[in-house]
Amino acid sequence: TAAFAIASAAAVPAQAGNWSGLYIGGHAGGLWGDVDVAKVNEPVPMPFDGSANGTTTTYSPSGVLGGAQLGYNYQMSNLVFGLELSGSATEFNKSAMLATDDLHTVNSDWNASAVLRAGYAFSYGALVYLKGGYAIADLQHSMTDSVGASPNGGSYSDSENIDGYTVGAGYEYLISSDVSVGLDYAYADYGTSTFEATADVPADGSIVHEIDAKTHTVTARLNWHFNP
Repeated sequence: TAAFAIASAAAVPAQAGNWSGLYIGGHAGGLWGDVDVAKVNEPVPMPFDGSANGTTTTYSPSGVLGGAQLGYNYQMSNLVFGLELSGSATEFNKSAMLATDDLHTVNSDWNASAVLRAGYAFSYGALVYLKGGYAIADLQHSMTDSVGASPNGGSYSDSENIDGYTVGAGYEYLISSDVSVGLDYAYADYGTSTFEATADVPADGSIVHEIDAKTHTVTARLNWHFNP
């Protein structure tokens, strides 16, 4: 009985379930999603891939991300409520050859979010939570025709910050009174944004696309807690 009690005490953090206070940490993982690019206007001779205005092309980028988070929790009995700010550098891209020599690319270099969290704390040191809030990211869309300058080839590129909402869920476990590890999932819908680019040959005019982006991320997390 004494041995079992000692083993149980060693397995459970000294302050299991104490989540109140400020925390800061890092995360790393993967992301994937869908980016729909709808042609609103590509004046002749820009639509080198042969598709007409009104055509939508779907890309499915994937990649990796890493970053940091800062948050605050307030615990009432087993219920935990909080606010978290998070930012990540991403390697998220997809290229497609839509004709014999027309390379189209979408990519993103960063994303960030501000979310509210609500969860349930277990006495053995675990926390499960749901979250939801605001998301923002950058997105670039470009096309290069390797034949050369228009009318036999050409290129364009545009970059915009896109924003929308994010929802998700996660699990954390206290490995000590002030350190936790966890897994987090987030879905982000950035809605539809208008991208307007100028071709490398000004005479080709303005190229307008409507781009709809949605992403999924899964990250491993490590947090340091500063309990009051």
